[in-house]
Amino acid sequence: MSVELYFDMIGRKTAALIAASIEAGALLATDDDDVVARYRRFGWALGLAFQVNDDLLGIWGDERSTGKEPTDVARRKKTLPLLYAFEHAGPEDRERLAELSALETTALDDVREIVAILDRSGAQDYTRAQARRYRDDALAELDAIDVGDDVARDKLRSIILGVITA
Repeated sequence: MSVELYFDMIGRKTAALIAASIEAGALLATDDDDVVARYRRFGWALGLAFQVNDDLLGIWGDERSTGKEPTDVARRKKTLPLLYAFEHAGPEDRERLAELSALETTALDDVREIVAILDRSGAQDYTRAQARRYRDDALAELDAIDVGDDVARDKLRSIILGVITA
């Protein structure tokens, strides 16, 4: 799978689910097509940001602060950092990453080596930048919606910034 296909996949899953949920609420609140479309775009960007941030935490997250154990490498998940590394790592690292990914079980030393390859490839920085990009896109859409309740918008903004910490 490529990075491009990854974004297509999370768009069809996480982003579509969140966008549809938010759009449904907007449809109940207004019949202004422009407002509904903006809420849908907000949800889409938020869904992408959430999933990419989840991938970041699944490898580099601090379990004490997130409540999530960083096990994505050990569980052999096809996350954005891994796919990015396959596309951008040097030839030797890419070859070693393929060897490690083909193992039936992943030992702790293998996990550490994979994470080191991800770090050398710039996967963490890339993933963090993408999470921020989509989070900021979502916040821009939110700020452009005239909800008439600045307190509620500010609370939602704070929640988003607290959850998507990339």
